[in-house]
Order: sequence, then structure tokens, then C-alpha cells
Amino acid sequence: MDMAAANVMAYPRTRHGWAGAFETARWIVPAIFALAIVLRLALMLLMPQQPMSDGLWYMDRAGEMARGLGFQEQGRPTAFWPVGYPAALAASMIVAGPSPLGPMALNLAAAVAILVLMFRFGALLGIGPLGVRIAGLLYALYPAHIAYAGAPFSETVSTALVMAAFTVMVAGRARAGGLVVAGLLFGAATLMRAQILFFPIGALIAMALCLRDFGWRGLLRALLPVHLALAAVVLPWTIRNSAEMGAFIPVSTNGGIALYYGANDRATGDWYEWERTPIWDATGVGISYREHVQRQVELDRRFKALARDWIARHPRQWIALGVRKVILVWRKDTDGLWGIDASYPGLRGGVAVAQVGNQLYYLGVLLFGFAGLAVALPSLWRGRGGADERRPILLLGCMPAFVTLTAFAFTGQVRYHYPAMPFLLLAAGWMIARLLRRGQGSERGVERM
Repeated sequence: MDMAAANVMAYPRTRHGWAGAFETARWIVPAIFALAIVLRLALMLLMPQQPMSDGLWYMDRAGEMARGLGFQEQGRPTAFWPVGYPAALAASMIVAGPSPLGPMALNLAAAVAILVLMFRFGALLGIGPLGVRIAGLLYALYPAHIAYAGAPFSETVSTALVMAAFTVMVAGRARAGGLVVAGLLFGAATLMRAQILFFPIGALIAMALCLRDFGWRGLLRALLPVHLALAAVVLPWTIRNSAEMGAFIPVSTNGGIALYYGANDRATGDWYEWERTPIWDATGVGISYREHVQRQVELDRRFKALARDWIARHPRQWIALGVRKVILVWRKDTDGLWGIDASYPGLRGGVAVAQVGNQLYYLGVLLFGFAGLAVALPSLWRGRGGADERRPILLLGCMPAFVTLTAFAFTGQVRYHYPAMPFLLLAAGWMIARLLRRGQGSERGVERM
């Protein structure tokens, strides 16, 4: 018996009231998808957002790639940010023309893919129809993620890729082909978010702990197929970087600056604007910001050296700063609405109200999501039975844990928690479903809070 079947037996259907109808009605799932699509498409069409910040950089690079100029900046080959999302944007522009239509369609398709993957991943973990449907509805209505779909940021597409990779790895854990496909997807996600390079090993360890039919032997069997496939995707880009940039650059050259953001005397734990200010020259890096394109490899190396030296000289301060970064990365969820705020300055009062509403929504997701993970956590050291069926739920904590560790090492920018949210939504849906069953007395002693 697989874990999904076991959990379906452990969680009987909620047959009474609206919860029972929500769990069993066939129209609910199509309605959730329709709601998610309509809300995102309506925002895209009625309130198109102007590209800003790194979104503008992505669009500029994508436009150049679509015109056959390659991945370059100021006429020079670049690897300052990962190539994956600009390349995907360029492909959408080639298909749909230079208008925003292609990028909008790309993000909308990625949002739909995330919802599909939430249903599939939830089923694999045995969350049950009620919990998965609740999670899907929460995602469809999530204000920040609705807004993100209308902006040319990499979060939606990269999250869809890493979710697909993780889902395929869990579903195909017993088959070499499934593990290879998962590795290929992880490689594509790495070309969008360089830190994803380190996610598969953590996810495999979690699978060894949480899945009875995988274990440590499964981990050892999966290591090579997953990582060789990942390397097959990333390595050609690394070779390109070596040829064009004259240095070993696995994905991008912004790692040094990102590390320095969170390891210097001025660091607050958050992002702060300093590139075009005298603070840049005061860093001691010895390279003007005007030369950041042509000397990006040297900048990357020097900033890494400065950050590592600072960490070595201030270990306690760096640890304290890391704790602050972790708090910052989870404290709020307003970044998704910044594009609307910047594009429509006359609507700032309405945007502020939307941000408050989104923040309350986000805090509710965190409350139920982390509560669900906390309820499942004792299953790691308890025996079989109900506790054993809860153990797979802990796989939903892999991305939140990864996001937390990334923030500790780099910065606590709130947008960094974006890829963790679909997993926390599933955990929240599972927890809410448990509470509903408990309220209706349908658990029959299978689970105890």
C-alpha cells in the first residue's frame, strides 16, 4: 500500500455540510482553476504593470536575446544574473512578438502549472481531496501571487519548475527515468535561481527520512541520476561562461554581491540600495559601479573575498545577523504588490489597503501551514500507525527550510520566501481539513491533535 492510499484510508471523507460538498463535488476543482486563471488574467489586462528593478533587466536581456544578440549587456557577454528566465521570456517574445503578451502568457501558464502541481504533490503525500482543494483555493485567491503573475519576475516560472522537479522526484523515486527527469527539471530551475543547485540533496535526505519505501538506500540510488541530469543542463552554460567570461562561473556572477549584502558593517539583513551611491566606493572593492558589467567576474571574486573576510572576523555578529535575516524573510509578504504600486502611483491608498489584506492572508497561511508541519513533526520519532501516515507531510517543509537557510546565508528579502508558499499552502490545507474533520467528529481516533 503506498502512502497516498494509506492516508486516504486514515482520513475518511467529511460528508456533512459545506465541507462535505466542497470535498466531493466534481465542479469544485475546475472552478478553482477557473478562479485562479480569471483573477490573474483580469489583473494582467486591467492593470498591466511596468517592468521595474530586476524585472526590467530581465525584459531588456530577453529582448536582446529574441533579436539574436545573445545574453549580453552593453554589448558584452554577461552572466550577472541567471540566464534561465530571460531565455524563457525571449522564447515567449519570439512566439508572441515583442509585446508583453508573451511574458504574460508565460507567467500565467506557470501559475496554472503551480496549481496543477499542488494537486499532484498533495495527492502523492496523501493529503486527501479536502485538504488539497482547500490549498488550491487558497492559492487561487492569494493576492501577492496574483500580482506576481502580472510582473516579469522569475519567481512564478522558477517555482513551477522546482515544484515539478520535486513532484517528479517523489513520484518517480523508484525509477531511474523519473529521477533523470527530476534532475533535468532541477537543472532548468537552477538556471533561473542559482541556489536551487543545492536543493536536491536536501530534498533527497528528507525523502529518506519521511518515505518508508525510499530510505537511505533509495537516497544512494537517486543521488547520481538526479545530479548527473542536473549537471547535463547546467554544465553547457558553465562552459559558455568559461569561454565568454574567462572564469569558472557555474551559473551567474552575482553571488559575491549577494553574499556581501548580508556580511558587512552596514548590513541590515535586508536589501538596501547602495549600488549607485558613495557606499559602493566605500566598500573597498576598488571597482567603480560604472565598470560593473565589464568587470563583473572580478567584482564577484572581490565581493566574495570581502564577505568571507568579514564573516571570519565577525562570526558572532554574522550569526546574529543571520537570525535577523530569517525573521525578515518571513515577517511580511508585500513584495508582489510593489509592481502595481510603482505602475499606478495614483492608487497608492488602494494598494496600501490591498497590502494590509494580503499581509493578514499571508499570516493566516503561515499560522496553519507551520501548525500542520508541527503536528506532523513527531511522526519522525514515533512508531507506525497514524504517526507513520503523517510523516510524508513533512516533505512540505523542505522548501521553507531551504528558504530559511538561504536567507541566513545571504539576505532576508521577503520575496525569497515565494517558492515556499505553495508548499505551506498545502500544509495549511491539510491542517484546516484536520480541524474540520475534528469539528465534525469524523476522525474516529485515527489522529490526535
